[in-house]
Amino acid sequence: MNEIQSPTCGRIVHFFPNKESDKLCACNNADFVPAIIVQNWGNLCSNLSVFPMNPDVTNVLRYSVPHLSEVAKNDEGLPVISYWDWPARN
Repeated sequence: MNEIQSPTCGRIVHFFPNKESDKLCACNNADFVPAIIVQNWGNLCSNLSVFPMNPDVTNVLRYSVPHLSEVAKNDEGLPVISYWDWPARN
């Protein structure tokens, strides 16, 4: 397993909103939206400035967002809360 790169302020990541509880960031039905790390709490938990495709807001702050590897998953293996992850490299 590869070690996950530690996040730092200013890095661009993907934010995956929980579509049931985070309607503001999930309004365009995208699987993920861009975000910038504005503060890292150490390890893989960060505060994010999220940029949803939402006509009512330009950006949304989300606090203490965990990385995908730190998120609890349901019986189907799907994350149960919002999380962030590094963009895929093509």
